[in-house]
Amino acid sequence: MKFLRHLLNAVATVACQRLLFTTFLALAAQVCSAADSPAQTDALTEAQAQLEVRLLKRAITTLHPALHKYNSPEAMNAAVERFDVRGKAARTATEMYLAATELAAAIRCGHTWTNTLNQTGLIRTSLQGARNKLPFHLVPVESRWLVTASAVPTVKAGDEIRSINGVAGVDIVRMMMPYLRADGSSDGKRLLQLSHDRDATSMMDLVWPLLSPPVQGKYAIGVRRRDGHTDAISVAAMTLPERREALKTSGVTERTEADGQSSDWTLTIRDGVATMTLPTFSFWRNNNFDWAKFIDASFARLNEQQIGHLIIDIRANEGGDGAINRALMAQLLRTPFTWPETRTITAYERVPYVLVKYLDTWNYDFFDRTGQVEKIDERQYIFKPKIPVDRTIRPVPMPFSGKTYVLIGGENSSATFQLAYLIKLSGAATLIGQPTGGNLRGLNGGELTWVTLPHSGVAVDIPLIASIPVTPQPDTSVMPDVEVKRTFAARAAGRDLEMEAALQAIARDGHR
Repeated sequence: MKFLRHLLNAVATVACQRLLFTTFLALAAQVCSAADSPAQTDALTEAQAQLEVRLLKRAITTLHPALHKYNSPEAMNAAVERFDVRGKAARTATEMYLAATELAAAIRCGHTWTNTLNQTGLIRTSLQGARNKLPFHLVPVESRWLVTASAVPTVKAGDEIRSINGVAGVDIVRMMMPYLRADGSSDGKRLLQLSHDRDATSMMDLVWPLLSPPVQGKYAIGVRRRDGHTDAISVAAMTLPERREALKTSGVTERTEADGQSSDWTLTIRDGVATMTLPTFSFWRNNNFDWAKFIDASFARLNEQQIGHLIIDIRANEGGDGAINRALMAQLLRTPFTWPETRTITAYERVPYVLVKYLDTWNYDFFDRTGQVEKIDERQYIFKPKIPVDRTIRPVPMPFSGKTYVLIGGENSSATFQLAYLIKLSGAATLIGQPTGGNLRGLNGGELTWVTLPHSGVAVDIPLIASIPVTPQPDTSVMPDVEVKRTFAARAAGRDLEMEAALQAIARDGHR
């Protein structure tokens, strides 16, 4: 280490320094971690817990670029102190996981979380493999819990779960909220993480069993049947594979973690109305898909058939490649559109050496910004101007000539939040649904790292850059032009209220 520091000081050019530093970071993260980190165990000693608390506190406070975007310094300090007490008291990996999850959520940033994909060792096994899962799928609507699929005969799809282990449905939501991630006040995004509509594994599978575990392998359930009568029953907890296999017998297929969200884009045309369903903008699992070709071919088909109305459904789409936004907007705009300017900030020039071996990312250049940034206050650096970004989107030669309706909701919190924002500002389409995720104060993301605690294996994703609007914005998400309130009765009946609202709008517009 001393040799490397002397060598860095002796090198004359910034470029050479950056090359050496980046090489060191990569070697430190890939080699030192494996060589120096203690083996993971489920139990934590007092000393191990204290080390992990110090490590996560330093990683968060040193690397996160937007700790005070939605929190005052006093509120953020209080959250860190709560973690300090809870983390030091943790004596198992799952207790550290709960403490770290609460701290990450307290930052109120949708890209800061205990990402399931990055958990390692025994904590990953404990979260995914434990026989402590509820044996049914749930969707929260109007602070009530609807069963959408069940692996046990005593609970049916369409039933309402009134209580679990004596905790009323509304109090379940209250207990879970401190562990749910979203940007600022975007609570719709938080509530979606409790739903099995979003994924086969919800936060009710990961966090709830740790807050209110089964007793002797069983959950006490209060249930209201479709006919209105209530029952108090007991159901055996399951592992995720056991639930998945049991659901297969009733014709319900769960996606596994490896499956991820569906990436299938579709275009259907019926009775002169086209529906384009775009469930993701992230194609790292399916990098052979040519999304640009799909967009060009689809809009060419719409224009050729002179389709007058288009519904674009992005409700299940959290985000991904922001270039897709420009391609879609270019097809919908009639005149050029320029969006407001933002600043990109980071919290450091170089990542401290002591943190490096606990960090991972896909590009170690993120860890060294020498010559790229200028310090603007105590804990923020702004990136120096590079080639000016073209903030204007120009329509294609033959844009879509009909009227467009875009279905949105709380899931839209990254690139699709940005798409909804561009549509709202430009008026290129009518937004229908619920408020988006994300936040007008800007997103934190684009460059990420995850810190892995050496004994518990708990990992926390931390964004490394933040987007800040030049003009200050309120703590709110993108609001729909036509807001649709979801109801328990409609969801139980299988109705799609957002699609109904779009078709009603088309019927009205068709007579104008």
